[in-house]
Amino acid sequence: MFESILKFFRKRKIKKYISDIPTGILPLSEISTVNVVIDVEEPEFDVLKEEILAWGRKQGIKVNIYFFDFRKLGQEELLLTSITTTIIKKELDWLGTPDMSKISALMEEPSDLFISLIENGNFPIEFVSKCAKARFKIGRMHFPDHAYDMVISGSPTEDLRSDVRRIFAGMIEFLEKVR
Repeated sequence: MFESILKFFRKRKIKKYISDIPTGILPLSEISTVNVVIDVEEPEFDVLKEEILAWGRKQGIKVNIYFFDFRKLGQEELLLTSITTTIIKKELDWLGTPDMSKISALMEEPSDLFISLIENGNFPIEFVSKCAKARFKIGRMHFPDHAYDMVISGSPTEDLRSDVRRIFAGMIEFLEKVR
C-alpha cells in the first residue's frame, strides 16, 4: 500500500519539475556545457572524474560533475567529494528527491549535455535525469517515459559497476562520430 502511495507522489513530483526542453542527439560541435552524475561507490571513481574533466578541457567544454554518495558513513569517515556537489542519503526527502539546493544548477540552468554514469533505477537518479535541463541526455539505464535520448550499457555478462570508465569512453566515442 505504501509503495503505491509513494509511486503516486513520486510521479507528481517528477511532473512538477520535469524538463520541458526538447531533447535529441547533438553533435559534439554544438556542446559547450555538460553535467555529469557519478556514483562515488564506483571503483576508481576519482580516476573517472579526472578522465571526464580532461575530456572537457580537451574539447573546450565546461563540465560540472555531481556525485551521489549513499554509503553509510561512520562518525570518523569523511566525504570523498565536495559537499556542495555531493548528494548524500540523509539529504533525500521522504520521496527520495535530492536536496534542491544541491541540484539547482541541473534543474534551473540549461545545458547541452547531461550524462548519468549511475547504473541503477533508484528514484533520486530517475528524478535528476528526467528533470535536468539539458538538450541531449545519455544514461546507463532505461526509465519509464524515456528519460534519456541514448542509453549505453555494458555487456550483460560483465560486471557493469567495475566498467564505468569503459562505458564513458564508449559514450565519448559515439559523441565524436556524430556530425
